[in-house]
Amino acid sequence: GMSLGTVVALIIGGAGASIPEVVLLSKLFKKKFVSSFVIAILVVAIATGLIVNLII
Repeated sequence: GMSLGTVVALIIGGAGASIPEVVLLSKLFKKKFVSSFVIAILVVAIATGLIVNLII
């Protein structure tokens, strides 16, 4: 199966940058802000997944 870090990264990334949320944010904010938000969420998700894999 999948490693625990991969599952954690998938959950964080999916919840933090879901398509409905990105569409709603793109209607409220400029595209530069929305893209930086999505990139930040994905970087945090990947980093957390890597850290969990190193610990466990």
